[in-house]
Amino acid sequence: MKYALTFILLLTMYFPVFSQYTEVINSNRPGSSQGAFAVGRNVLQFEVGGNFSDLSHKNLNFSYIKELQLNYTIRYGLIMEKLELILSGSYNQNKSVNNISVPNSPEIKTEFLNSQSLGVKYLVFDPYKNEKWHSVSLTSWKQNNSIRWIDLIPAISVYAGVNYVPDDGYFYNDPFTEIKKNTNYATLDETISFKGSLITQHHFLNRWVLVNNFTYDRIGSENTLMNNITTLTHNFTNPVWSSMIEFELFKNDIYADNLVKVGLAYLLNKNYQFDFSLGSNFKDSPNNLFIKAGLSTRLDWHRDYPPVDKELKKKEKADKKLLNKNKKAEKKSLKESNKNQKKSNKEERKSLKRSKRKNK
Repeated sequence: MKYALTFILLLTMYFPVFSQYTEVINSNRPGSSQGAFAVGRNVLQFEVGGNFSDLSHKNLNFSYIKELQLNYTIRYGLIMEKLELILSGSYNQNKSVNNISVPNSPEIKTEFLNSQSLGVKYLVFDPYKNEKWHSVSLTSWKQNNSIRWIDLIPAISVYAGVNYVPDDGYFYNDPFTEIKKNTNYATLDETISFKGSLITQHHFLNRWVLVNNFTYDRIGSENTLMNNITTLTHNFTNPVWSSMIEFELFKNDIYADNLVKVGLAYLLNKNYQFDFSLGSNFKDSPNNLFIKAGLSTRLDWHRDYPPVDKELKKKEKADKKLLNKNKKAEKKSLKESNKNQKKSNKEERKSLKRSKRKNK
C-alpha cells in the first residue's frame, strides 16, 4: 500500500538519511492519491487494476452505465532519488443504456481508450532526514508511541503533468460523456491539457500515514478541475496486511462528485502487493458504486550510494590541489637543476679546452 505495509514500520524505526528507496514496494494502490516519496532511482514499478462501476443518473431519466475499467500506472525513478517519472491511464469496456429520449433503450457496448497522463514528481522537503526529529528513543516508550508536534511537519512533493483525452474518453472525468452527446448536456474537453499537484505526507505512531493531494487539473481548457484527495493508511500488527480509507472531491462547472473508499492491501513479498477496495458517492446524479482489485510489482535495479561528506570531499580536493602544486614545483625544481647542471658541464668543458690550449 502507499507507504506500504512494513514500509511505515521500517522507515519510522530507521529512516535512511540519503535515500527515498525502500526495501518493501511502495505502492499508491488501492487509493487514488500519490504519496510524497518516489520509488527510488532505477526502480521500474507497475500498478495495475480492474474497476467495476455501476452508475445511474437521475437527471438523465435514469440512464445507466456498467463500467469495466483497466487502470494502470507506470513509475520510474530516474537521475536522483527524489525524482519520479509517471505514466498513467485507463482503458474502458462499457455497457450503457441511454434513456434520455427513448426509455428502455437497448444496451450499447463500447470500448475506448480513456484519459492518459504523463508527468514528473519531485520531493521538495523530507523532514524524516532530520535524525534529531525522527530518531527512535531507546529510553522513552512514550516518545516512540505518541503524536508530537514534529509529526505535523509533512514531507512535501510537487507534480506537473500533461493530459491526453481522446475523443471517446471521459470529458472532465464525467462517465456520462457519451450519453450526453447530441443533448443540451453535451460538453467538450481539450485533447491536450495540463495539471499540477501539491502532495503532503505525514507519519504517525509507527502505523499510520496521512496523505493529501491538492490538484489543479485541465489547465488550458475552458473549465479547470479542482481535485482534492485525503488518504489515511493503517498497518496491522501483522505487517503484511494494511487498510486505508480515502475521501476524494473533484469539482468544476461540468462535473463534480464526492467519493468515499475503503480498501485492504496484502504484501506477498517485498516486490508484490495485491489490493482490494470499494467505494461510493453521495448523490444520484449520478449514483456511483464501485469495486476495485489490483496488483503492484516492481523491477528493482536500485543501488545505494553513500552520502557525500562535504567537508571530507573539500579536504580531499584541497589535498589533491596541494599535491599537484608540489608535483609542479618539484618538476620545475628538477628542470632548473638539470638546466644548471648542463650549464655547469658546458662551462667545465670550455675550461678544459682552454687548459689544453695553454699546455700546447
